[in-house]
Amino acid sequence: MQNETHKEAMLEHSQEHRRKQAIARYLAGDTIEAICRDMHCAKSWLYKWKARYQADDPGWATSLSTQPRHKPSQTPQLIEQHVVKLHRTLGQSGKQGSAAAIQQGLKQQGIEPGPSLRTIYRILQRYAKETI
Repeated sequence: MQNETHKEAMLEHSQEHRRKQAIARYLAGDTIEAICRDMHCAKSWLYKWKARYQADDPGWATSLSTQPRHKPSQTPQLIEQHVVKLHRTLGQSGKQGSAAAIQQGLKQQGIEPGPSLRTIYRILQRYAKETI
């Protein structure tokens, strides 16, 4: 695992070096076509890093995260907690803690619209993995 992290860091370092090298050549007056031909890169790649280049920011060549900043379709944490709590309660009372029973329980608690059966099932699967 640590080797992967080291390899990823080395790869990112070499990518940063490549980006800086391309921009240095561009700033020195080389044509975009010549840079792309010599470095075996697409013009769109060079234009992207040219747009991100800032002389006063040494971190301009680092990759930006592609992970979304927020997940609007993610089930709210409070709903997930209700699902897990209801699952435990139904299990302790000897009743079946199925997704349909949980959905009905949420409806009785006034949580509407509640998550779909598939979403409840996924929440329970995720919870089971976390408790192992």
